[in-house]
Amino acid sequence: MRWERPRTRGGRGASCRRALLLAFLLFTCQPAGAFAAEVETEPSAEGPELFAVESPLGPIEYRAGRGLGFGRTGLTIGGFATAAAERLEGGESQGGIDHVNFLVFYDPLPFLHLFTEIEVNDIVNWETGKRGARSDPGTKVERLYADLGWRDFANLRVGKFLTPFGRWNQVLAEPLLWTTSEPLIVEEVFDETQSGAMLWGTLFPRGEALSYAFYATFLDHIAPEREAPPAQYSIGGRLEWTGRSGSSIGASYVAAARDRAEWNHLGGLDALWRPHDRVELSGELLFGEGSHEEGGQWGLYAQAVVETLPSVYLIGRYDRYELPASDRGIDLFTVGAAWVPTYYLRLKADYRFADHKDELAAPGFYASFSVLF
Repeated sequence: MRWERPRTRGGRGASCRRALLLAFLLFTCQPAGAFAAEVETEPSAEGPELFAVESPLGPIEYRAGRGLGFGRTGLTIGGFATAAAERLEGGESQGGIDHVNFLVFYDPLPFLHLFTEIEVNDIVNWETGKRGARSDPGTKVERLYADLGWRDFANLRVGKFLTPFGRWNQVLAEPLLWTTSEPLIVEEVFDETQSGAMLWGTLFPRGEALSYAFYATFLDHIAPEREAPPAQYSIGGRLEWTGRSGSSIGASYVAAARDRAEWNHLGGLDALWRPHDRVELSGELLFGEGSHEEGGQWGLYAQAVVETLPSVYLIGRYDRYELPASDRGIDLFTVGAAWVPTYYLRLKADYRFADHKDELAAPGFYASFSVLF
């Protein structure tokens, strides 16, 4: 699982827990965020301290982008927020503060790690054709799980967690993604989360890394999507090999069923390659039957990121998606730029255009501003 997998040898020490938000959001999000993290030039690995006070529990301190730590309790609260706007071809526009996500980490014991992500959505939004701004806030539990950790190579996770399929679905935090929108195969094919148990870990042969994750659902779904409820049963796994250069290759598989009689099988391959310290190439391919729709389908994306100026990146991505029971696939192109002045701020702008208009690939201009807190 990419979100919280250690990237170096050794256990979770006190210094790692104190910078847990950093480890969670930067070092373990290699697919989409590590390239930006490499531009970090601040002398302090902890980030600037904006607030600190002594207490009987130890120092209560807040560092920009690292969260608020509560002394020796093992509790850290952080998160991220994004403001976004879009103008589609045809003149339709909308924008606002779509959601704020709070990340809560708690380590009551050296071998026990608790985590939850709570989203506050629909905070404020405006769109063409409607008078004034609209606000209809609600909350959603995006993730909620407990980790039992013995060593880097053996950990057990129980609860609601991101599906370890491919690369993109293991990040899903706007401040760590290069574009304002997800690839089509990430949005439309398989369930974003699982509610069950997962065995995961990392081995380090010859200084490289072999990571694995095997999971199955057995719990009632925690806060499921009402519009697109997840499959009732799922089982799957992922393997990934990462070299010393940071380049990697992975394989994923998931079998899902909405009842015990009918099972869909989906496989995937993904890769990340850094031929130069200013260039990142990545992509994913999947094929089979997804959990959202019946019928065979396949899709892929290929993405290139190039640092042109310090903290300024140009991005290009190509998506191809063959929908189930359709005689016409979608070819989607995304070109854009991202400015990362520091590790906790990211401004993105991109333009999407497709070979034909489709509700899944609306062409137009998209922009967003994200902050880690």
